[in-house]
Amino acid sequence: MNEEKPSIVVEEYLQEIYLLQSIETPVKATHLATRIQSSPSTVHATLSRMQRDLLIQVDHKKNITLTGEGEAQAKDLVIRHHLAETFLCNTLGIPWYQVHKHAHQLEHAMTPLVVEKLAQFLNHPATCPHGVPTQGHSDPALQQSIPLDQTATGMQIKIVMINEYLEESEDLLKYLHEKSVVPGSEHTIIEILKATNSVTLDSETGQVTLPFDIAKNIRIEPVTSNTTS
Repeated sequence: MNEEKPSIVVEEYLQEIYLLQSIETPVKATHLATRIQSSPSTVHATLSRMQRDLLIQVDHKKNITLTGEGEAQAKDLVIRHHLAETFLCNTLGIPWYQVHKHAHQLEHAMTPLVVEKLAQFLNHPATCPHGVPTQGHSDPALQQSIPLDQTATGMQIKIVMINEYLEESEDLLKYLHEKSVVPGSEHTIIEILKATNSVTLDSETGQVTLPFDIAKNIRIEPVTSNTTS
């Protein structure tokens, strides 16, 4: 077993495979090439190295899965990433829609001691600023949540989580921020249009319409009105 610390490139691949496994089955090299914005030949070479180092398995249909060791390393990376995002947002005051790219740089340099001390400093946060649970934590609201694209007209909702799959687009996160579609915000579903595959909801800045491919990566929980007549 290769005991050397994986390169930054390999760590990025581990994270992407782990993320894609959570939302998309099976994972293919083409998915990675699109997400990482790399050439097919480079992706193939990196995957071959990861397979050699027993971090991934590739079956006869070219489906990629993490091995036990690969998943363990990926989860460790996710912890580092979430801690870095929380520190940058809550302590340094960087907007939540900007922290992903900066955390992506910091996470690769964090030693186990830094991870331990940073977790203590941040009081072991249960989620990252996007509402994604930190490894080892569970969120009852998230367990009861549903994707935004599966709501109904007139439904009152609270945003619980913006899936990590959307974090690569800072422009998208900034747009959601400007429209107040952020974790903890409450909205009313104005319209669900199957013809255009879109959902429209109210916000503090007016109505906002999101396509289903974005809405399905936003988790919500229904809000029960406490008003009385």
